[in-house]
Amino acid sequence: MSDALLRVLIVDDEPLARARARRLLGELGGVAVVGEAGSAPEARERVAASRPDLLLLDIQMPGEDGFALLESLAPRPAVVFVTAFDHYAVRAFEANATDYLLKPFRRERLAESLERVRRELAHPEALSQRLAELLASVRPGGGPGVLERLTVRLGTRQLILKADEVLWFGAEDKLVFAATASARHYVNFTLDQLERRLDPRRFARVHRGAIANLDHAAALRPAFAGTWRLQLDDPARTEIPVSRKRARPLRERLGN
Repeated sequence: MSDALLRVLIVDDEPLARARARRLLGELGGVAVVGEAGSAPEARERVAASRPDLLLLDIQMPGEDGFALLESLAPRPAVVFVTAFDHYAVRAFEANATDYLLKPFRRERLAESLERVRRELAHPEALSQRLAELLASVRPGGGPGVLERLTVRLGTRQLILKADEVLWFGAEDKLVFAATASARHYVNFTLDQLERRLDPRRFARVHRGAIANLDHAAALRPAFAGTWRLQLDDPARTEIPVSRKRARPLRERLGN
């Protein structure tokens, strides 16, 4: 691998960040950029088509983040993660000997990462094991596919929400939001996708337009026409609708 071109796929939702990464890779040499992708679904297609040696992978992307993408790939290429502020991930990467770049990264730091990747690719079994350990460390207790963190936009920045910070998920004018105790953040998932990906031990679909975090359930109250309202434990005592068909199993789960 030391004498061969390193085939790199750049995955980042910001076009300017992709352009900068491509320019730096070109300046370093010894690299063939086989494509770019701005989202996890697009990246899957590019990986299948180009079979890169390395993903230069942004963590925070709308919808599925970099971790979700990596979990869905088999086999997995080597990965250098890119992050602007995700310090929990930095600790995880350090613990699992997987490299990362903090934005904005310098060309010299990128060169170090590429050399590390070349060494790792000489031992593919060890690399695969480290990636598996990394994913286990950043998806604590959730197992493959369980959504433990969501990436949302806050103005021009991106913010990572832990799933357990979310009181409930709802839909408004066909847009899905995650409601915390202090704000609502729009997410690039449908409620059906969230229902499949969230931890079922914690989250429950209580209405066609609502998924509740039952860790924050305070009371289940009857409403009208056989419907119910689930009161949450936030300071505002938020109430969310519960459909008739979902009320009985919810009452059983809550011990009512």
